[in-house]
Amino acid sequence: MQLPDQIPTPSENSTHSQIIHDPIFNAIPGNHLLLLPDAPRFTIAAVSDDYLSAFGVNRELLLGQGVFELFFSNGRDEVISIQLLQSLAQVLQTRQPNMMSDQSYQHTHPLTGVTETRFWRPINKPVIDNQGQVSHIIHTTEDVTHSRQLVQASQAREYLQTILNLCKEPVQVLEPVFENDQIVDFTFALTNKAYAAYANATPEQLEGKRVGEVFPGYLETISFTNPVQTYTTGEPLTFEIHYDKDGLNLYNLMSTFKLNDQVVIHFTDFTNLKHLQFQLEDKIVELKGSNQRLEDFAHAASHDLKEPVRKIQAFSKLLKSTLGVRLGESESALFDRMLLATDRMNTLIEALLAYSEVDQQGVLPETFSFNEVVAQVLTDLDFQVDQAKATIQVGVLCEIKGYRSQWEQAFQNLLSNALKYIRSDVEPLIDIDCISVSGKEVTFPIAESKRGKDFYMLRIADNGIGFEQADAERIFNVFTRLHGVSEYKGSGIGLATVKKVVTTHGGYIWADSKPNEGATFYILLPKN
Repeated sequence: MQLPDQIPTPSENSTHSQIIHDPIFNAIPGNHLLLLPDAPRFTIAAVSDDYLSAFGVNRELLLGQGVFELFFSNGRDEVISIQLLQSLAQVLQTRQPNMMSDQSYQHTHPLTGVTETRFWRPINKPVIDNQGQVSHIIHTTEDVTHSRQLVQASQAREYLQTILNLCKEPVQVLEPVFENDQIVDFTFALTNKAYAAYANATPEQLEGKRVGEVFPGYLETISFTNPVQTYTTGEPLTFEIHYDKDGLNLYNLMSTFKLNDQVVIHFTDFTNLKHLQFQLEDKIVELKGSNQRLEDFAHAASHDLKEPVRKIQAFSKLLKSTLGVRLGESESALFDRMLLATDRMNTLIEALLAYSEVDQQGVLPETFSFNEVVAQVLTDLDFQVDQAKATIQVGVLCEIKGYRSQWEQAFQNLLSNALKYIRSDVEPLIDIDCISVSGKEVTFPIAESKRGKDFYMLRIADNGIGFEQADAERIFNVFTRLHGVSEYKGSGIGLATVKKVVTTHGGYIWADSKPNEGATFYILLPKN
């Protein structure tokens, strides 16, 4: 109960004859009021010294006052007044103690003047006389503020522990251990299950232990020195660590920051991701080796095949010439077919050799303009251009840094195809231009990491026979042909070589086409 601002003077009808000045009662430890059973007034008959000290009042101001007149005359705390009256009435009726619910008060300390919220637990106990009647009621108010705070703190800690345990990433809160003003270790103030699992323990088992006791090797790593730095300077840190001590092999991203006199450490454990990275790197190395062996084989095989094919061609021509008129028409046709086959084989070998040499350039990359490349290729193809009576339109093209000879080979293949697969009903037209685009604008599926980059997009369009869009991907495969050899000559390696050149330069290539409506090839190259 909270005392009023002004304590009223004892009324004339106070039962002074029953007021007790008992040194023994006054000295009883605790905050006690001795009340008379004169319901509904319940006059204060005695007051303990501790009660007077707690509220900072004189005994004479309380003795003889009715409890409800003293504490509730101003109409405040009506609910508590009703509860107190019910409790006192129950004690008179049952002659048994009655404990009231805890009550909070804004209490101003008599010495410091500081107002704070405190909690009291009122208990009313009967005093039974020789006739078995209630002669007095002892009203005790126990200050349970500290115990409630401990309970609240315990509940808050339990709640915090629950939250931390729900976090799948390791967290720890450390307190420094000093020796000679130097931090020599930390103790676990708080951890979660994800962290405790490193030690095959629970957070409760780690609490209060030294970290060095659980993980001796950490004292030799930045997982100790960096928290020391954070505690000393107050500056938060974020760093990667490979922890290979104490039988562990962990890759973590650690963040440390100071909170009061503790250091909070958060981990992002990317151990599994790191192992996957190592596996991927091993696979890449293995794949590169395999590809290199295949390319070496293709280069060696195609190079070594040239000589026997050349000899077959030479001997076939010599044999046909030597036999001369002795050959019948059918035998002569067989020789012709054999020579055509060896020509075809020679063409395939030359194309395969060119394909295998794309990644075997011994020169350094250089900066050049695609206008220069196209001009050189058109000079080399001037006869085919004249034969086809084709019109070539070339816009302002971009400059890049790369292997010029590879691009000359790539454009020669693209333009040769455009001049080969022409329609008879229209004059051939080839249009070459270039624009700048953002990766976000490109509809072709490129790597997500490149969506924010800038590109050059080269476009090579013709009005030739075209092809089905369903074949747009496979035309870049080695030895893929959409037409028979009797219709259009070729090795089936030209576009595969173009794609290899584009890929070598970090780019993408794709095609759009419809039968008898021409074909358009797009080359996407990163600007930087």
